[in-house]
Amino acid sequence: MHAPPRPGPRSNNTYPAPQTVHLSTSLHKAPLPQLHTNFDHHAIPGFHEHQLRRKTPSGTIDNGYDGTPTQVTAVQSHPLRYTRDLGPGAGAGLSQLECTSEWYHCRQPSATSPFTDINHSYNNTNNGYRSQPSLPFGSAYTASVMPSPSPSSQLQGLSLTTPLRGNFLAHLPSVVASPAAPPPTPSHFSDPMASFYADGSLTGGFRQQFGQSPIPMVYSAGYPPHNSPCESAYVAVETPLSLQAPLVGQGHGRNQPFPMPYMLDDGFTRHARPPPMLVSPHHMLNMSHVSSPGGMGTTTGTGPGTGTGPGPPISFKDAVLLQAHKAYAELVAHATRMKKVQHGKPASRSLKSLIYPRPPKYLSSRPVALLQRAPQSFPGAVPTLHHRQSPLTASHGYNSMMVPSNSPRESARACFDILRDLCEQSSWQWIDGMLMGGCLCYSLERYEDGLDWFKRIVLLDENHVEALSNIGATLYCLNKLDDAERYWNQVISIRPDYLEAVEHLVGLLGSTQRNPEAVDIIEQVQEKLLCKPYDELHRQKRIKKGIGTDNTQRPADMAASRVSSADEALASQASHKLTMSPALSDDFGSSGYSIPASENGKMLGLIHAKGNMLYAMRHISRASKAFEEAVLISAGRNFGRIQNLIRRIQVVLTTQPSTIQPYVPSSAPAPILLLAPEQAKQTADLVFGGRTGGQLPGLRYVTNEAQRKVAVSTTSNSLLSLAKIFQDAMSSGSSHAGLPSHPTGVGDILALYYLSLSLQESPSTANNVGILLASVQQSSSHSAPLPPSSYSARLPGIQPGSGLELALAYYQYGLCLDKHHVHLHTNLGSLLKDIGQLDLAITMYERAVECDGTFDIALTNLANAVKDRGRIEEAIKFYRRAVYANPDFAEAVCGLSTALNSVCDWAGRGGVYLNGGKFDRWHIDSEGSFVDAQSVRQGSGLMKKVVDIVTRQLTEASRWGADILSPGVINQLASGIIASGAMSLESDSSVDLLSELAAWVNKPWEGSKLLRLVERANRVTMRKWYLDRHVHKYQEPRGYPRVRLPSSLSVPSAPTVLPFHTFTCPLTAKQVRRISQRNALRISCSTLRSPWLPKTVYPPPNPPAPYLNVGYVSSDFNNHPLAHLMQSVFGFHNQARVRAFCYATTASDKSVHRQQIEREAPVFRDVSSWSSDRLVDRIVQDNIHILVNLNGYTRGARNEIFAARPAPIQMSFMGFAGTLGSEWCDYLLADSTAIPPETLRPFRSNLALTDVFRDDVEGETEDWVYSENIVFCRDTFFCCDHRQSADEAEREITWEDEQMRRWKMRKEIFPDLPDDAIILGNFNQLYKIDPTTFRTWLRILDKTPKAILWLLKFPELGERALRETAKRWATPSVADRIYFTDVAPKQQHISRARVCDLFLDTPECNAHTTAADVLWSSTPLLTLPRYQYKMCSRMAASILRGALPKDAAGAQAATDLIAEDDDAYEAMAIKLASSISYHMAPGGSGEPYGQAKGQLWDLRKLLFDAKWTCALFDTRRWVTDLEDAYEAAWQNWVEGVDGDIYL
Repeated sequence: MHAPPRPGPRSNNTYPAPQTVHLSTSLHKAPLPQLHTNFDHHAIPGFHEHQLRRKTPSGTIDNGYDGTPTQVTAVQSHPLRYTRDLGPGAGAGLSQLECTSEWYHCRQPSATSPFTDINHSYNNTNNGYRSQPSLPFGSAYTASVMPSPSPSSQLQGLSLTTPLRGNFLAHLPSVVASPAAPPPTPSHFSDPMASFYADGSLTGGFRQQFGQSPIPMVYSAGYPPHNSPCESAYVAVETPLSLQAPLVGQGHGRNQPFPMPYMLDDGFTRHARPPPMLVSPHHMLNMSHVSSPGGMGTTTGTGPGTGTGPGPPISFKDAVLLQAHKAYAELVAHATRMKKVQHGKPASRSLKSLIYPRPPKYLSSRPVALLQRAPQSFPGAVPTLHHRQSPLTASHGYNSMMVPSNSPRESARACFDILRDLCEQSSWQWIDGMLMGGCLCYSLERYEDGLDWFKRIVLLDENHVEALSNIGATLYCLNKLDDAERYWNQVISIRPDYLEAVEHLVGLLGSTQRNPEAVDIIEQVQEKLLCKPYDELHRQKRIKKGIGTDNTQRPADMAASRVSSADEALASQASHKLTMSPALSDDFGSSGYSIPASENGKMLGLIHAKGNMLYAMRHISRASKAFEEAVLISAGRNFGRIQNLIRRIQVVLTTQPSTIQPYVPSSAPAPILLLAPEQAKQTADLVFGGRTGGQLPGLRYVTNEAQRKVAVSTTSNSLLSLAKIFQDAMSSGSSHAGLPSHPTGVGDILALYYLSLSLQESPSTANNVGILLASVQQSSSHSAPLPPSSYSARLPGIQPGSGLELALAYYQYGLCLDKHHVHLHTNLGSLLKDIGQLDLAITMYERAVECDGTFDIALTNLANAVKDRGRIEEAIKFYRRAVYANPDFAEAVCGLSTALNSVCDWAGRGGVYLNGGKFDRWHIDSEGSFVDAQSVRQGSGLMKKVVDIVTRQLTEASRWGADILSPGVINQLASGIIASGAMSLESDSSVDLLSELAAWVNKPWEGSKLLRLVERANRVTMRKWYLDRHVHKYQEPRGYPRVRLPSSLSVPSAPTVLPFHTFTCPLTAKQVRRISQRNALRISCSTLRSPWLPKTVYPPPNPPAPYLNVGYVSSDFNNHPLAHLMQSVFGFHNQARVRAFCYATTASDKSVHRQQIEREAPVFRDVSSWSSDRLVDRIVQDNIHILVNLNGYTRGARNEIFAARPAPIQMSFMGFAGTLGSEWCDYLLADSTAIPPETLRPFRSNLALTDVFRDDVEGETEDWVYSENIVFCRDTFFCCDHRQSADEAEREITWEDEQMRRWKMRKEIFPDLPDDAIILGNFNQLYKIDPTTFRTWLRILDKTPKAILWLLKFPELGERALRETAKRWATPSVADRIYFTDVAPKQQHISRARVCDLFLDTPECNAHTTAADVLWSSTPLLTLPRYQYKMCSRMAASILRGALPKDAAGAQAATDLIAEDDDAYEAMAIKLASSISYHMAPGGSGEPYGQAKGQLWDLRKLLFDAKWTCALFDTRRWVTDLEDAYEAAWQNWVEGVDGDIYL
């Protein structure tokens, strides 16, 4: 089961409760440095694990919980399946940790990571991070580093993140401050762990001060987290609050967000000088000293807020503001230190919490981009005050000693007192002072006073957005959420470009589970800020620069170019910008919105957050559009759409740098670029290496390095999110019709991942790339030469330069970034399992479980792997853990059910109410007691859950390919079919392809019908080619082109219950057939997408001359039951009629069976190491007329060979007892006992193209199973070679000899058994025993006191379970008469079967090979064909009929041994067991032996006499019948005759 592509089994803790709110201090502040989280936990309800059959978005599920290897090796997307991903940010910025695996090497970084300390602390936490659910975005969406004290039930909102389990650093990074709790700050605050000077110098004071001990955190997400210690994309940094520390605020109700303190907007950033504590010494020495005599600084301007008017001169005010700022920062630092004493305690809700946001950092001025003409080139800009004197170094006598320093709180109070005096002296006209004073009130927990200070500002200026926003933040902290919302709405109405208020309001709405309203707010702001049509925008730019006047605008032009949507406006801009002079391309509006380009990061983050919320609301199309817009803001609007960016990536990665031409958008097919990690990391440099020097063009005006890092990280996250949405769409089978842009294949998605990885190294991105590359079979011609990988080691089973090799490299590269990444370990384990490295795979799964002991996918994969190693008890434990972690995880539920049934551990199994209780009648409750389904008339327990999963998955499967048949696809498909010549063989010329295809549109199973039509067209085209060449002596000049699948039709998922598991799962006929059909469709779709398929259909073979070439493909030409049964067949063929070609897909085990087949088959080819395309080409070259599938849906099958259709006729038999439900199987070999005619699809024609429009294969009819045509044999269809392989001496055994040797063996096996005991036995694997059958056996024992029941320890664990059940259901005298022996080697197993008096078959799934073995020993077999529509439950009856003589006695024996229902089965067993009685007779050697009489003994004698003449053991008879079938099938194909064949 491959990984992958994850979905959503984690808790739904999507958004934290309201937290501290950031209060702004200036009109235009750049966001501040902050750390951003590497890890995330998302929960998306409604995501289904089965959406990829074996791979999931986060991890890879092995192909079948029975360990069956994957059947599909062609290109396909995997993934969450198996892609549940941590997101682009996960692990980015982590030090590259040494990987400890013994078999691969991780290259260490050449330079020390700036985040080594952070990683060091992280890796010492408990188990690192925990598992994440599968989303199309990952840790990129964890937002806040501020925890919420709210219970998880409250944390439903903007975020897509679930609570992190385990310890994390207090400074875990976050892309932005929590939208739920925008951090209130008086200015911009540096990370306490990494404080920066305003001029770029770095001080380690805070790092030394606070240490680096881990602190548990909970995050809110709605904004993308990032992975470097840099500021938010659009919100100033907030402080991380420990879950173990008390929180500040007022009362907290269950459904009310708990208020926390905010560092408020103090207006300080309008002053050009940073606080002295944040100015580097070397910078301080170089500053101009311009104070006036007496220490009074020079000032200009008057009025409120300017620093003039009543009161001291401005330089003194500056000094006071700076000192207040310092005191405020020290108070925050003190509160942070105090958190250490709270570790180990639960989060407090005290009103006197000491937790505060981070200390402020002052930025010297607003960054001015290179092309900006003036700092006033955006609305609201204020003049920057360069060369201002440091107030604390001025000649004025005021200094820090004027403020008490006994404690931070005292210092803050002292500063507040001075500010209050100064504000009073200014007659409350000093706005900056009032902003700072309000912040100090807030920090001192005097929230009402803080409100008064902010409201004084509003009295002076009712539209003062900073004060209004701070009022909203303070009200929010006081739990007055409605009032806070009202104020923030007011700010947005005044200044929609004041994005900080937008962030606060979005956070509030998200924290109260109002994501739709939050999205509406963002979209309203987008609409208001949307750039006008390009001509008007360009005119405004010219006016701002002083280049042109208002007269340049022509109203008519404006009206003509006015647009109503961002897309249209941006498209208009894009077309102009491609030819616009760089001199005019300044920052304003480059994002497509009326904001300066230095603010592009904020808008980028908001739009990205909108995408996250839309995805959480399951609006995938709108989310995709949001992520695309976020990417284009950074990459440059001139690309117009994401497809053009993808093409640009592909162009530069497939062209030598010296020959790269100017970019021209192209619609050419996307190449599959196979790049090693080292190459992928250069993508951004190549794509943007021209005018911007490798930097993202849309971020070139974001000159602050920290801000730009955040924006780049957000862009990487958006790329990852977009790629993951496309990957999920391709994996789940949607046609992308709802997405505004969609990829055409794996190549497009890889291009997005490569760019994302080059912008930000991320283990989660590496994980997703690995999943995609693992689906690519071979190297692409577009790929650059692969350098020697630094991460991968050569392993057997991996072709150099293949997608598998690169997938291995990406998994290992990702683990070097984060050795605790659970999904990387899981997917790497699955890759190793696929190439046969089972022990290494188990090691990887175990490491994944060590990282996260509750990760359901890793637990399930580990269970699958250890089960393959025969460790069934361990497997059950891991399955139970997986189900406990996620009760709805289909793979784990079905795996647990199968594992428990295999050892007959039925407690809690329950059952299914099927066919009125006729099937699966006796259900088992949690106590292990049985319940009659006919009484309760409903299902229950684990089995019902499994069947419910199947029902849901099949219902969803009907929607695969929905809307794929667009008018363009219909025309393209019809044209392809006509060009292939397939329609020329139709007898009905009135068929209108276009109308027939149109009738499928928007109907269930649209994709399935389309795929079958393509397969049928290619089969018909091969026949036309044969007729043209060999009958009409004509060659089509244009050839015989292959009809191709639409590129947008993705590979479908398959149900979790595989076809093999339908044998023992109580399902309806419709469910059984649809499970097989769905698996067939997956194999077909994957194969038909393979790059190795030629453009034409494969050429048909030449006519038989004189014999038919028949190919047999099998993985079981070794010591396997199939080889035991058929070893003589291939040499017995009459080579005048049939020449056998054996294709062994597994290496030789040197057994006698393999050696005989190799020796006797006319042509034997060991193709175990061959690729699919090589094997298909060999079959075509061998001129094969009929290709036989001896595996079906069993372990080791190579069904993609048949899906490629290398032969005109393809059959299946002996390998799989059921329907394949496929277009690539034309015939099944059977008889009317195994497949009753009433179970066939009513429409029996499978030859003509137009039959697909009439056969109703996807119909709702309940009672049929088989769509294939059937070859009905004269006798049993089952082949058994026992007569041919028996010793010659066996023919000389007389009936008396048989009795004597039988009695001798009985005494050897059961020496203490009384002579008159009756031995009832069953030698099947225990998984074939169901509760109803075992209850019947106990009742039989109860009614036959002399009988015992002989079972095998198959497996051993089942013995204990069955004994316990017997004690619970029956009396001790019955339970004690059950005997278990070990499994014996093949020949001993056959010979000791004669010891049984009566073999009791398992009605749910019959004995197959074992039935033939038992009958060869002459032991009577009692069977029940319980299901009419399940071949597996009717096989023993067919085999028994073949072992009986063709006379009246044989017919009567069949009546005595084949029951009609469970009651008859029980009664017949009791009758037969009671009919026999033993007496001792003298033997020829003098030793007595037991002789018997009665009906059962007569049946044994009948079977003994018939064994050398019956049809079952006559292999030559069987081969002759088979040759008749081959010739009839070939003749029908040539002549165009369809339908079943009766021999």
